[in-house]
Amino acid sequence: MMHQFMSNFGDNAEFKEKMQEFGKQFGNNDCGNKDWNFDGKKDWKAARAVCTKKPEGVIKLAPGAAEIVDIEVLNDTYWPWKQGCSLTLADEQPGTEMPIEIFSVPVEQEIKGKSSGTFSVPLTMSSHIIADSEKVYTVMVTFRGPRGQAYGTPIPIKVMCVLASKQASEVEIYKLAIKLHEQL
Repeated sequence: MMHQFMSNFGDNAEFKEKMQEFGKQFGNNDCGNKDWNFDGKKDWKAARAVCTKKPEGVIKLAPGAAEIVDIEVLNDTYWPWKQGCSLTLADEQPGTEMPIEIFSVPVEQEIKGKSSGTFSVPLTMSSHIIADSEKVYTVMVTFRGPRGQAYGTPIPIKVMCVLASKQASEVEIYKLAIKLHEQL
């Protein structure tokens, strides 16, 4: 019986063509089947974490300096994220040099289906990177499940290594120390 059923589809190309016809007829229904590709898989991994807000400009950091930037992500599926997820650098990075130190931030908030969350990304410029105001690096960050599998669309963040703006003078350090002492 199964053999007869499968023989109705013919070769693989004919099966894909019939699936495409089916998708055209029923692909935009209320069940959300419009994301099915015709290999039988749904691109749900990309929809698990869709970036809705990120830093648009280039983040300027001195070697060894750190800055925390916020990103907002939408879980565009109906299933919540599991416990034990984290935010890390993506496996695939553009370029040959990694300007940012490796990080892993655990996801502590609950992200339900069709909801958003805001996450802080700690960017620390590696101390071995030479300051160059002409060179812009693109760093890709991604979310990982409890077993370390990446999901969601990788989020690009642009950074630049620059010289430190200015060193604090002894007088400024002394004034800061007095303020801190007065607050205690």
